Amino acid sequence: MAASGGHLVAVGPRGHALWSGDGGASWTQAPVPVSADLTAVALVSPERGWAVGHDGVVLATADGGRSWQKQLDGRALGTLLAAWCAEQSAGDRAVLRQARLAAAQAPDLPFLDVWFADGSTGFAVGAFNLILRTDDGGRTWAPWLDRTENPGGLHLHAVRRVAGEVLRRNLQAIVFA
Repeated sequence: MAASGGHLVAVGPRGHALWSGDGGASWTQAPVPVSADLTAVALVSPERGWAVGHDGVVLATADGGRSWQKQLDGRALGTLLAAWCAEQSAGDRAVLRQARLAAAQAPDLPFLDVWFADGSTGFAVGAFNLILRTDDGGRTWAPWLDRTENPGGLHLHAVRRVAGEVLRRNLQAIVFA
């Protein structure tokens, strides 16, 4: 669940999303374009927010959770990761191995958390070191798999900003530039 002012949005199994404009006194279910489990939601204002979940799903709302648009899914994620791997051919072998595996499994990979600094810049993190960044509100996403110290490809369960740096759950900083 996420809150902004008295506005609340909750997401969950099978693509369910609920919103409340009265601090939780009443709730309304919103139509969602996916049936994948949704694992996290973030609001940057009472109107703007994002939700992520299984099957590589990233959703956005511009009306406080009353409606949702799909920004990314597993198929598009696989294409994105495969293109990134092709560009990184001289990069770290362990990271490339993880990215190639993620590209092959992308239709099934879950995002586990989402965080936005504002209406433009945000991160989505998930299984097997999956981390993407956007600087345009989610219209495009860039893989950041090579920007974490995670040679084992462990799952990234959470991402937050603390003292000017974006941190993943095990408190190792990633560059917020």
